[in-house]
Amino acid sequence: MSIVQQGASPHADVVVEDIRQLGLAENVVELEAYGVTVVTPEKTGASADFIPRLRDAMLRVCERRNGIPLGDRLTASPPPAATDVNKWDLIEEDDVFVEAATNPVVLALVRWLLGRSAVFSGQTWIIKGRESRTHALHSDSHGIPPGAGQIAHMCNASWLCTDYASVEDGPTVFAPGTHRYGRATLPHETDLASSPLKTFPLIAPVGSLALWNGATWHGSLPRTKDGLRITLVQNYMRSYMRPQAMYDRTLSPQLRRKHPELDRVVGHPLYPYVDPQNPAWDRVGDFKTTGTDPFA
Repeated sequence: MSIVQQGASPHADVVVEDIRQLGLAENVVELEAYGVTVVTPEKTGASADFIPRLRDAMLRVCERRNGIPLGDRLTASPPPAATDVNKWDLIEEDDVFVEAATNPVVLALVRWLLGRSAVFSGQTWIIKGRESRTHALHSDSHGIPPGAGQIAHMCNASWLCTDYASVEDGPTVFAPGTHRYGRATLPHETDLASSPLKTFPLIAPVGSLALWNGATWHGSLPRTKDGLRITLVQNYMRSYMRPQAMYDRTLSPQLRRKHPELDRVVGHPLYPYVDPQNPAWDRVGDFKTTGTDPFA
C-alpha cells in the first residue's frame, strides 16, 4: 500500500513524493533523529561545474565588495576582518547563487522541515583562512522562545565548496539531537572545550550539501592550516518568520521570471502588509493553512 497515493494529505504527499523520487529517505531520518544531515555530492543532482562556479563567484564577489585580493585559495590565509564583512545578499550577483538556492534536493529537504510555504531568507559566504577562533555552540532559530521545539522554524542549507577533510579544516561541529530541546544554548553549554554536550565535526568532501534544523546547536573549530575553507550558507524560514532580506519586494522581476522556482521560494508572505489599508486577503487562506498542516 502506498499512503502517498491515497490523497488524504495533499501537502505532505507532495513533499514525501519529492523525498522518495530524489532518494532522500535516509537524509530525512537523520534530520529527525540528529537534526542534521549531509547529502553526498552524487546525490545533490548538481552539474559537474556547479561547485567550481559557486566557489569562484563567492571569491570574486568578496574581492570586489571588500577591495582585497584573496590570492591562491589553496595557500591564502586572509585575516577574518578581510572576509567577514559585506558577505550577505548574494542572490542577484550571479545565476549560480540562484541554482544553489533552488536546487531540487535543497528544496525537498527544506520543505520537509519547513513545509511547502518555506521562504528563502538569505545567503552568505564563509571564507575561512588559518585562524584560532572557535565559534561557540549556538542555535540559529533566533527569537524562538523555549518550548517551541516540536517543529523546525528555520533551517540552514550549506554548500561545501572545499573539502572538510579533517578537524584541521576548521569544520562546523554539531550537538546531535539538540533540535528537540526547543531553546537556545545556556552559558555553560556554549564553550566547545567545556560543554557537557557531545559533539561531532562535519567531515565531508567538496560538493556535499550539509543541511540542518535551525534549532540544532552547532559551532566551529579553528582552522589550523593555510588555504581557504569556502562555504555558501543559505537560510530558509517558515512564512511567519521575518526573513533577513525582503526578497518578495526587492528581487528584480526579470530574475523572478527567469527562475520560476526562485519566484516560488522567495514567496508572497502575508505579513507585513504592503498596503495596511488593503491587506492581501487572497493570501490569508494559504497563510492560515500552515497553522493546521506543517507541510503546507
